[in-house]
Amino acid sequence: MPAGVNRLVVHVLHPVLFQFGPFTVTSYGTLLALGVVVGLIVVLQVGKRRGMDCDTLLDLALYMIVAGVVGSRAAYVFLEWEQYGTAPLAMLRIWDGGLSFFGALALCLLVVIWFTRRRGLGLTRVGDVLALGVAAGYPFGRIGCFFNGCCYGLPTDHAFGMVFPFDEVVRHPTQLYSVGFGILIFLALWVSSRSKPFDGFIMWLFLMLYGGYRFVIDFWRVSPPTGIDALTVGQLVSLAVVTVSTLALFFTWRRARSLVA
Repeated sequence: MPAGVNRLVVHVLHPVLFQFGPFTVTSYGTLLALGVVVGLIVVLQVGKRRGMDCDTLLDLALYMIVAGVVGSRAAYVFLEWEQYGTAPLAMLRIWDGGLSFFGALALCLLVVIWFTRRRGLGLTRVGDVLALGVAAGYPFGRIGCFFNGCCYGLPTDHAFGMVFPFDEVVRHPTQLYSVGFGILIFLALWVSSRSKPFDGFIMWLFLMLYGGYRFVIDFWRVSPPTGIDALTVGQLVSLAVVTVSTLALFFTWRRARSLVA
């Protein structure tokens, strides 16, 4: 640590909120649940204003919660197989952290496509509402990451670096960067939703913004490398998400324009 530079020494704050007999309530799990609740409230409120059936949205949200947990954990375990291959029961300990947001997005998107087709709903119209809910809940999960000490950054010599107790190395507090990015993304979507030009605009915009932010944040975050031009797994997936969502936004715009014409 350079002389004369003050560092904010961070000891993970309350990774365990309290313990009740054999049950342990963690900060990560609590904040993740809080994010789900906030997101659900946003979905139901926005959906109601747009004339959608709240019971249908609630049914879909419950499917998405299950898909989000399964998808995010499966993707994380796949990337960290060396850690879990010899301890299969540890795969179930999601309350200790270890979730991939991209994994959650992938499985949730498949569930939404299946659900909307089954119920005869418009994917893009419902997707716009769901995107607002996901964006609203996202920052809470990253606050949970900060308290849990996961998703931390690379070593740095900048003054805003933080020292985490597991190795006493000054690192980028990428969890807090993610909270800031998440809030900005939600605000951008919320403002855009008030005068969206066509159904699907908010959904694809969310994926574009999230993919772009995640590509940038991985320059500071510890993430599995790929060996391809020093890019991480997260950055490669981010590029794919940005590319696909940009193309989808363009074709959705063209389709909406042709219908108006």
